Amino acid sequence: METNLSVLIPRVRTLSQKFDNTSLILSHHWVLVDEINSKKKLYIFRKNKELLISEDGQVDIASWRYLGKNTLLVENNTVKNLYKHGFFDQNLIAIKIRDDENYSFFVNEEKFDHGLNSENKIAKYLYDKYLNNTIKKKVTRRKRKSYSNKKNSGYYNYNFNYNYDYNVLDKINNKSAIRKFKIFLINFSLVFFVSVFVLLFLQYARLF
Repeated sequence: METNLSVLIPRVRTLSQKFDNTSLILSHHWVLVDEINSKKKLYIFRKNKELLISEDGQVDIASWRYLGKNTLLVENNTVKNLYKHGFFDQNLIAIKIRDDENYSFFVNEEKFDHGLNSENKIAKYLYDKYLNNTIKKKVTRRKRKSYSNKKNSGYYNYNFNYNYDYNVLDKINNKSAIRKFKIFLINFSLVFFVSVFVLLFLQYARLF
């Protein structure tokens, strides 16, 4: 399983939501995954473009805007950062500052509280949900396509029907020949015995 997120993110990007689906961003609270700081830092994107950042009960207010082309602008009083889309679904946001190789990861708060709270677990989540399922679906489609091609070509039906029909006809022909032979024996025996009876009767008649 691939665990390097800088490699994994580009592989699943085509399966991602786009940032223009802002309703999905607004519908959840997002927790920053920080491998160093164990404190929970919560990000709440509001419809009025406010961004509430909460840590230990203290709240800072910043702002956010979607600029199109999968780009987010986040700014506070002193800093403005332009973030590019990496990956986005109902449970995960992966973004990075332009030209930076490192991603920042934000996890749906409900999923974060249930264990999706580290980069290793994020890698496993992406692999299991998107890459592994995609591989399984491709294998299943190939098997179905292979079976369908063989079925449409008549490979299965031809062999099955041919053998089946041959065996049945063979049995019928064999039974028919045996039956004819039995009838022939019966008729021959009947004629033979009648002939013998007639000859014996004539011989007996001459004696008298």
